[in-house]
Amino acid sequence: MDEHRGHDTVSAAAERTEKQKQLGATQSKFQQRIQEREKELQDLRQAVQSLKRSAQAAVEDSERIFTELIHSIERRRSEVKELIKDQEKAEVSQAEGLLERLEQEIAELRRRDAELEQLSYTEDHIHFLQSCQSLPPGPGDLPSVTVSPHVSFAAVRKTVSELKEQLQDVCVVELDTISESVKEVHIVRTREHFLHYSCQLTLDPCTAHRNLRPSEGNREVPVSHLYCQVFDHIQLCV
Repeated sequence: MDEHRGHDTVSAAAERTEKQKQLGATQSKFQQRIQEREKELQDLRQAVQSLKRSAQAAVEDSERIFTELIHSIERRRSEVKELIKDQEKAEVSQAEGLLERLEQEIAELRRRDAELEQLSYTEDHIHFLQSCQSLPPGPGDLPSVTVSPHVSFAAVRKTVSELKEQLQDVCVVELDTISESVKEVHIVRTREHFLHYSCQLTLDPCTAHRNLRPSEGNREVPVSHLYCQVFDHIQLCV
């Protein structure tokens, strides 16, 4: 009985030793996994903080750049407005000067016409003849004023409208590009993300090494000899 009990004790101790080893190995795996997860946790926290800092910097840069862009457009708007106003002022000033001159010329012509009208009704022949001798032959060759048939800033309005459409088109294209760039920022890369950039690879059997035997579809390459020389002349075709 004592021998049997001693044998059981030895067996239990041996089994305990074996199980202890297994437990130690399992515990070691858990500890390794804990270390890996703690590192991943630390890396993830750092990535989150880095992302937040980068996002804040991107927002600030975007705000600054868009503000500068708005100010630039405002300056251009003011420049165009000033150009139009300056041209309007210059043309109106010139036209008003011509208006005043024409009004003076018309008044002078009417005065002379009235004098001629009055002279034509005089009954004093001597006075009539003397007055006719001192009269000018006519009103003279006055410079004519040619008025443009199309007095309008319509071409300017059309150009500004086209500029607006061009800027809108550029904004749409560039904002799409910005949107795609924003969507490419990821803290954690998923399998689906990597699959998005995957492609089908095939091996060209015509240029493959003699020890390579591409399978059907040229997508798998079992090695015919375990020990072979360094492969050469291998070409991967997408």
